[in-house]
Amino acid sequence: MTAGTTTLILGAGFGGIVCANTLRRLLPAEHRIVLIDKGKTFSFGAAKTWVATGGKKVAEIQSPLEPLKRRGIELIQAEVLSIDPESRSVETSVGKFQSDHLVIALGADTDMGVVPGLAESAESFYTLAGATKLAKVLPGFKSGKVLILVPRIPFKCPPGPYEGAMLLHDYFARQGVRNQIHITVATVEPRPMATAGPAVGDFVMAELKARNIEYLTLKKTVSVDPAAKQVNFEDGASAGFDLLIAVDPHIAPKVVVQAGLAKPGAWIPVDPKTLAVSGYDGVWAAGDVTSVPLPGRFKPDIPLVLPKAGVMADSHGRVIANHIAARVLGKSTDAAFDGKGFCFLETGDMHAVKGDGDFFHMPNPTMQTRVPDMSQFEEKKNWMSNWIKENLA
Repeated sequence: MTAGTTTLILGAGFGGIVCANTLRRLLPAEHRIVLIDKGKTFSFGAAKTWVATGGKKVAEIQSPLEPLKRRGIELIQAEVLSIDPESRSVETSVGKFQSDHLVIALGADTDMGVVPGLAESAESFYTLAGATKLAKVLPGFKSGKVLILVPRIPFKCPPGPYEGAMLLHDYFARQGVRNQIHITVATVEPRPMATAGPAVGDFVMAELKARNIEYLTLKKTVSVDPAAKQVNFEDGASAGFDLLIAVDPHIAPKVVVQAGLAKPGAWIPVDPKTLAVSGYDGVWAAGDVTSVPLPGRFKPDIPLVLPKAGVMADSHGRVIANHIAARVLGKSTDAAFDGKGFCFLETGDMHAVKGDGDFFHMPNPTMQTRVPDMSQFEEKKNWMSNWIKENLA
């Protein structure tokens, strides 16, 4: 057994929190577990649509990280400034940290500036700030064109834009103005939730059609004209709007690219089963910051990668913790990420559908769904509350 090791975990999202908690249960107290995050709270991405449509306040979907300290986890509030994966050292806004094991779970950053004119034109529900601002905009919007735009892929929570569209339909219907509002979803994707397969895409498109929500596919955004209120696409087409709501383009955190862990415009490549970062001993990455290739595909010439979702990061964190504990304790482990996960898609009126995915399935990923109902909406709420109790209570 190696005494007095230090595991440094960067990022207190799903992956980082679960990794820290799991590792703390597996290792004796003399082994330090240090979790670094620039914030003081954790919030569910799955609840941001609730904030945007006025169902919840930001404070209601946030949980403090402070309870982690009572579990024997060192919690450092700081910004990560640089990472040296060779030495497993990290510079932060409060000093330098050295580790025996390094876990990078910094998530995905967002940048509206990737698309010319987007930042000046678009609202969003993919960030807390954006959802809060949108909640103030929606009550005053009584008629016109709403355009929900997916300008770039990948993005976290693949059901998000479609859930947002259906919740907006529900919101405007409750306000009595739905007949005065045209809702369109325009996306660069070939179909909704493409990695989950054609059947899931067909289901989502049918749900959109049933709500009279227009759906445009394979529309890569080139620019947005704020004055003309128009989105211009690569194929020469355009779409007008009175209210533009965009999925913020996602990018890897700058420190990850600067460290050479990810190429510009890409993500950290990891071993699909262990989440180890190739070329660096004692370094792993979890969650949205990673790129996990999938073995199967629907079309021979189109490779697939694992969707970015909190439940995937959760599983990553558990696997990584088991591998670190095995190294520290001199044991072996067969812990491996199995490519399985789930997601919830709300359809409005307190209804939801849960999709159970097997993304390592061959010859292509699979996802099983049920008919949307209120019990699955309750299941989503219970999953969220139980996760907080398990990890942050």
